[in-house]
Amino acid sequence: MSQLSEVGGWVEERLPTLLADNRVPAAAVAIMAGDEIVDTASGVLSKATGVEATTDSVFQVGSITKLWTSTLVMQLADEGLLELDSTVRSYLPEFRIADEDAAAAITVRQLLCHVAGFEGDIFTDTGRGDDCVEKYVATLADVPQLFTPGQMFSYNNAGFCVLGRLVEVLRGKPYEQCLREQLITPLGLTHTAHGPHEAIMYRAAVGHISPSPDADPVPAPMWALAPSNAPAGSLLTMRPRDLLGFARMHLSDGTAADGTRVLSAASTRAMRERQVELPDLGLMGDAWGSVSSCSTSPAAR
Repeated sequence: MSQLSEVGGWVEERLPTLLADNRVPAAAVAIMAGDEIVDTASGVLSKATGVEATTDSVFQVGSITKLWTSTLVMQLADEGLLELDSTVRSYLPEFRIADEDAAAAITVRQLLCHVAGFEGDIFTDTGRGDDCVEKYVATLADVPQLFTPGQMFSYNNAGFCVLGRLVEVLRGKPYEQCLREQLITPLGLTHTAHGPHEAIMYRAAVGHISPSPDADPVPAPMWALAPSNAPAGSLLTMRPRDLLGFARMHLSDGTAADGTRVLSAASTRAMRERQVELPDLGLMGDAWGSVSSCSTSPAAR
């Protein structure tokens, strides 16, 4: 038995207890070492239905989607369709926020690195159509600027919706279609969905909330955030093995399992390099360079 198999067996044995101790309805776990993967699952996907979780069950990946959006942007850079240090308005002339000077100065790289400086916790629902991201970006015209672009780090969901719109414009296709054509299909992912209309074809997990601190979790009243926030992480859903397929591509300097070139080696390396220096405050230290923060806290190294 390989060491990875031993680890997988330990996780499989411990997972039900961990779920019970933390009152989590279900989880699926996959672990990769080289080309070997082990996975396991436990619990129920919805306490309302009692459907059991399996290793092929799909879960929303939330803000991990930002890595996918960043990869779509870096593909455009590989193709010479954009420059990371060019202004957003070079590609989206209609981009507006409350501070006109900032709107004109913000670069693509600053959006990728969460240093653009405008308010980012904007979750406006602009409908379900293919134009929902376009409409969302238009709603940012009155969003305040919090600091000079590039001055400091501040996690920015709205900025990734702007990046999603940039991808749409340069590809001439909706974000969902770009995601599928540029990443999901080339990576050979078979259990990946973008929204409830696709997730329903699989064993899909439902989010849960606890009505009170001591109460058992119950299904959440909504399955996902608005499609307008898809590039930031409202819809993408997959099984753990598919998520590892995406991770493997980055660990392999841009090639899929079958050798397909998805992203250049230079771009994958850039996404792993520190882009933003942060003070030693013990902040996030688990992210990739061209998408989020890399803490310099000794505890996070």
